Amino acid sequence: MNNLALFIVGFFISLIVIGVVGLLFYAAVLDGRYEREQEANRLPDNS
Repeated sequence: MNNLALFIVGFFISLIVIGVVGLLFYAAVLDGRYEREQEANRLPDNS
């Protein structure tokens, strides 16, 4: 493989990795929102 082909392959692999990390970060944000929502809906424990 020449240098240009390696650069192009590496560039697209980097885009895929950045996209996946972004999706994981977004999922973590949504999970935090869901957790806070569930915590707000719980009844207080009066024991």
